[in-house]
Amino acid sequence: MPPTRSDISALVQMYLTRHPSERGAVEPLLTFLEGGQDPTSRVTMPAHITCSAVVIDRDLRVLHILHRASGLVLVPGGHPEPGDRTLRAAAVREVVEETGIKAGDLCLTPRLLGVPIDIDCHDIEARPDRGEPPHRHYDVRFAFYLVGEHPELVLRDAEVAGAEWRGFDTVSSPTLRAKLLSSGLDGRPQPVNASALIFDDAGRYLLHLRDDLPEIWQPGAFDLLGGGSEPEDVTLEDTVRRELGEEVPDLVIPDLEPFALEWATGTDGLCVPIQVFAGRWNGDPDRLRLTEGVLLRWFAPEMLHRLRLSPGTRDLLLRHAAHRSALLGQGPRYERRNDTGQGLLVADHAPVGATVPGPRTGGVPRPAVPADAGEIARLRSELILSEPLDEDWLSTCRDHLAARLVPGGDARAYVVDNPEGGLASCALALVDSVLPAPRYPKGLAARIQAVATVPDFRRRGYAKAALTALLAHLEGDGVTLYELHASDESAPLYAALGFTKDPALMRMTRIPSSAHATMHGT
Repeated sequence: MPPTRSDISALVQMYLTRHPSERGAVEPLLTFLEGGQDPTSRVTMPAHITCSAVVIDRDLRVLHILHRASGLVLVPGGHPEPGDRTLRAAAVREVVEETGIKAGDLCLTPRLLGVPIDIDCHDIEARPDRGEPPHRHYDVRFAFYLVGEHPELVLRDAEVAGAEWRGFDTVSSPTLRAKLLSSGLDGRPQPVNASALIFDDAGRYLLHLRDDLPEIWQPGAFDLLGGGSEPEDVTLEDTVRRELGEEVPDLVIPDLEPFALEWATGTDGLCVPIQVFAGRWNGDPDRLRLTEGVLLRWFAPEMLHRLRLSPGTRDLLLRHAAHRSALLGQGPRYERRNDTGQGLLVADHAPVGATVPGPRTGGVPRPAVPADAGEIARLRSELILSEPLDEDWLSTCRDHLAARLVPGGDARAYVVDNPEGGLASCALALVDSVLPAPRYPKGLAARIQAVATVPDFRRRGYAKAALTALLAHLEGDGVTLYELHASDESAPLYAALGFTKDPALMRMTRIPSSAHATMHGT
């Protein structure tokens, strides 16, 4: 079902709120939407709507394609189709069809959310070969960030002759170029949704049964309360509190703390970064007014497998349950081994809490994504290995990490962003299978390989926050054996998190003779 005229009109009004000076140029579109014709049909004359996708990478470049029919270099886009429920869905479909980029490779920008970055009004010459008279296009353009590294482009040969990435200052459309240059967009994916993970003193979790409707995210399934950011939300906590007020007006959670950053898939296939806040509440959900969804119920962790629940939400709840049990002194016995050959730790309880503490001056850690691989490789080279910045080595390490930081990969990392760009701190581990033993029954081991903070951000708690979040994640995955190399400088950090040295352990290493010769240039 195509978008309704009223939905499109509301979207245009949101755009004009950001760009009131363009009302004169866009007013004919609003008048057009008051008519009876389908504004998204290409046969509607003398004007109709088209949609475009402004795909932005971390280097602040925009994807352009060369259209065979017109010979013009433009951003991907085209006419909506009857199956497109929204104009944004049409833009996503066009970029997928024309370039091969998957919808899940894209996410909304926190500054714009779902509001168009540009609406361009331009005249189209007659096409007698198609039976099209001269007409006008109202091109509605949506901005998206690439979630990770550049995916391989698979161009639709029948329509697209080539592709290129252009900086903001060389974008082909003058109106779009001006918007981008003044937009403040930085190309870095950030959460645009917020959810509330609500638990009680009995260890149960409050879950919301959603309406079973096509336009609902996770229709007919249990999920956390929450939703997407709105332009008036200053922070993500504002978002989650507004959503709670809209969905369950009587539910008041005094304290909500950042717990995790999750990655989900939206109704239009886009990647959706979600900031999850955790909060305690003890009460009867049947006494609450529910304005959205079907019902609210408490569920113990051991009941989750019986529910219609996304795997990501189930994993998140089980991780939180493990963290909280550890905080209360009920956690499983686990081991950590220091791979200097000096240490083995056997601890009865994991030293992590139900929430991930942020550094003293801000900078809450977040899970790393493949796009962070280059920065993690740089930090590891500069601050841990103390090796010269060999670009070939860095590229190899970056590609290696990027391939392992994907969902389902064997790398886990948490990072703290540098407000001036790049990363301020990181903590990374590689997860591997080992032969099960009584002390590590699941046979999962984590090798912690990169815990580093740039000099200007040291002594602010960044590394501890990132490592604490990483350990919490690993323990939620069932890891019980840890290996790491500890320098004298970093030993106090690891000791604070429960690591100790054991002189009884011995570690030996071996470098094959061929590798040794290569290292020494012989």
